[in-house]
Amino acid sequence: MRRRLVFVGLILIAFLVCITIAACSQHSKAAEHQIFVSPAGNDSSGDGSKRAPFASVEKAVQKAGPGETVILRGGEYPAISLGEEASDLTIKAAEGENPVVVPDQKGDENIGLHIVDARDLCIEGIEVRGGTHGIFYESTKDSQADAFCDITIRDCRVHEVRGVHGIAVYARNDYTPVEDLTIEGCEVYDCQCGSSESLVINGNIDGFVIKKNTVHDNDNIGIDMIGFEGLAVHPANSIYAEPLDADFVRNGRCFRNVVYNISAEGNEAYLEDGKYDLCAGGIYVDGGQDIEIYGNFVFACDIGIEVATERKEADSDLFCVRGIDVHDNVVADCGGSGGISFGGYDSSRGSTEECRFHDNTLVDNELQFAVQKSRYNKVYDNLIVGGKAAFSFEPGGPESTVTNDIRANAAADLGDDGSWKASYGKYHESREKVLDGLRPRIKGCGSSFVPEGEALEVYRDN
Repeated sequence: MRRRLVFVGLILIAFLVCITIAACSQHSKAAEHQIFVSPAGNDSSGDGSKRAPFASVEKAVQKAGPGETVILRGGEYPAISLGEEASDLTIKAAEGENPVVVPDQKGDENIGLHIVDARDLCIEGIEVRGGTHGIFYESTKDSQADAFCDITIRDCRVHEVRGVHGIAVYARNDYTPVEDLTIEGCEVYDCQCGSSESLVINGNIDGFVIKKNTVHDNDNIGIDMIGFEGLAVHPANSIYAEPLDADFVRNGRCFRNVVYNISAEGNEAYLEDGKYDLCAGGIYVDGGQDIEIYGNFVFACDIGIEVATERKEADSDLFCVRGIDVHDNVVADCGGSGGISFGGYDSSRGSTEECRFHDNTLVDNELQFAVQKSRYNKVYDNLIVGGKAAFSFEPGGPESTVTNDIRANAAADLGDDGSWKASYGKYHESREKVLDGLRPRIKGCGSSFVPEGEALEVYRDN
């Protein structure tokens, strides 16, 4: 019996030794897949290990193999520029540390983190301070890549940009779209964007997610999904009949973002006749198609959510926004051109058709719905409380340019009761009967998403 116990004990010991060896082997293997970078590192004498890191991300990326992770230790880095060699990599901050990219402030174009023609790339936990662009990914017209897929920008922080974009993805290749794009958990703030945007995706992008980002205190558009700006135009001698049929963002979702304090006030690009044109939207679809926008909290912007196009409809049948579903958002205290605005950019440019705006809660926006040139859209089950007017029609009035189905909404406490018709839904005399804070009291009307936690505290303090 005693011999049997000894034998079993030896087997157990051997088993434990094997497990330990395997674990050590896996740990060693994992370590081999990490390449370290530090401001205190050295590109000449370093080997990319934690003890002897490289000094530059570019050097680490050159040494990295497919599937490996480049880890940035805390500290300040100069501008980073990467190409196709960054494909199949993750570039991220070391756990608990804060790498900050600080581009040179001199010159007309200073990009903090510039990535060109990479694929299967994840950027995570990087901070960019200053420059004309924060994080800028682009595919180029000359690239022969079969796919630009799985591009992720996650948990990054971009601020103090002075010039163009905070975070931007420009898909310039007319043949190969950017696919499976994710921008998640980022913060973009204190940016002066001129005529550009805080967070933007533009061009030939097919399939994307923009979620859980916080965009605030910038002087132009918060989140923008753009089409038909001429980024991905087919060449004149191509087989494509329509030069712009790939040049638009499509098939994506924009949800659970918090966007606030977005205004063109003080932005010289929007100074007209001594006054600023307050036209900066919190979330804007400009020519994009087939996009779902939901569960966002947008407040204190010139415009809360806008769906339009800035191109002349007469120039192409493409220049009409379709397939946008805006629902279960909370939009509050927007004082420029509307809580939710949709239609042509003006009387001569664009149109919005076959889109839906439903189950949103709009609170104390100066104009709750601003409706421009548009047809066949559905507006229903929204809760509209406060503001000067429930629906404002421009230009020319609803009879001349607007034919939409507006019904089954609820409203209260409007400054102009004449902006409400019985066909729009039911009007209530008291806002307290329909709204508790930002939470609807009417079943089946208003947003099922209600902001909580830090976002709500910021709103209350704003």
